[in-house]
Amino acid sequence: MNGYQCYLKRMTKVIPMEVLASQHANYNLGIKLIRGAYMNEERELAAQQGTESPVFDTIEGTHACYNGNMTHIIQSMTERDFLFVASHNQDTCEIAMELVDERGLKERVRFGQLKGFSD
Repeated sequence: MNGYQCYLKRMTKVIPMEVLASQHANYNLGIKLIRGAYMNEERELAAQQGTESPVFDTIEGTHACYNGNMTHIIQSMTERDFLFVASHNQDTCEIAMELVDERGLKERVRFGQLKGFSD
């Protein structure tokens, strides 16, 4: 299972490509979606290197990336795939639970969060 930090702008392209690759290569998709943990470090490193920050400028951008990718993954999942939704965000969890119920994927999607953290 691969973990993907959704505060990174490139995840809007990387995750859909991973989903597509799993379908074309016929392998079991395993994704752990993470909203973000190293935003400050990524911004500082980009500033030191004189490059554009790889991190979304707003929390709304991060939320849109996370929720959009999560929705895409759940809608694309097969009975062999697995998704771990690592989130403290109530809206995200509600969206995921609704999609999981609609698709009958309760055994293929799990939820978790780190104690003491929040969005």
